[in-house]
Amino acid sequence: MLWDIFGAIMNKRPTRKDVAALAKVSVATVSYVVNGGPRPVAAETRERVLNAVEQLGYRPHAIARSLKTGNTHTVALLAQSLIEPFTGYFVNAIERCLDKHGYELILASSHEDREREKRLLDVLAARSIDGLLYIPVSNKDPEPVLAIIDEGIPVIFVDRYIPGVPADVVMSDNVAATRQLTDYMLDQGRRRILFISFSDEASSALDRVEGYRQALGARDLPVDVSMILVASYVTGVGFEEHLAAHIEEHGLPDSIICTTNDLLVRTIKTLRKRAIDVPEHVLVGGGFVHSPWNDLLEPPLPLVHQDFETMAQQAVEFLVERLGGHNPPPRVKLISSRFFAFD
Repeated sequence: MLWDIFGAIMNKRPTRKDVAALAKVSVATVSYVVNGGPRPVAAETRERVLNAVEQLGYRPHAIARSLKTGNTHTVALLAQSLIEPFTGYFVNAIERCLDKHGYELILASSHEDREREKRLLDVLAARSIDGLLYIPVSNKDPEPVLAIIDEGIPVIFVDRYIPGVPADVVMSDNVAATRQLTDYMLDQGRRRILFISFSDEASSALDRVEGYRQALGARDLPVDVSMILVASYVTGVGFEEHLAAHIEEHGLPDSIICTTNDLLVRTIKTLRKRAIDVPEHVLVGGGFVHSPWNDLLEPPLPLVHQDFETMAQQAVEFLVERLGGHNPPPRVKLISSRFFAFD
């Protein structure tokens, strides 16, 4: 077994996968040990990994990068989409913050496609970027971004994150914001609250579902899984039919929480086409992004606005610290959103 492993790497630089094979652990566990990840690793497992590192002569690319005489002064933002309001506002804020520190921004979009995302991560690593701001498609599959971290490239998760990956996280406090919105609807006497999520894998979407669940649970109200609907917010394909079919099967809700602006608009459109009054018959709210058209809503609806400026400032601050050689344990920063209710 050892001969197979050593023979496989004798003509190339050892990698995390080689260490993982020799130590008989996952690649993620190697990263947790080498990069100081947040997940605890058993002492015996840690020792096996460190012994494998020594036997193979494995050295993270961070060491090689630290010997560079200069940086590219380029930071990449890999986003899930570049066509939605959230990303547009966030990109503008990020560019302003990076400019103050002398960094240029490269933009890339995964289009909510995990395979495309993997390819882009490989491309960005090859571009010799100094750092990566990352909005992942899913909370699963940490391997591609762990490879980026293994290259010594600082990664900052923004808006979304992948659990267990040793990287800083800056995101809205989605649990608190959604709980506040749900509480408002409950205070208005609404009890049949339909929750429309944009994903069942993105961490921000899952956190918003958690806020909804917590608000109901705090009042000893049951969580009806039939009142949680997952719909695509990128294309909106079939959404109107999807929502109409749900209402026909489960009955008309008295309120609806929409976790993106796109879903908010499409929901209102679907209801009004069927002569369902908003908000008299169905109170609709959420959005999670302030868009100019929000001011045109009549009557005004309860909305959540994320603080993009603060999120961008904190993400860039974390990144610049790490680019400057400051490497504390991974941090999580929750940014409060603003809630607007019109009684």
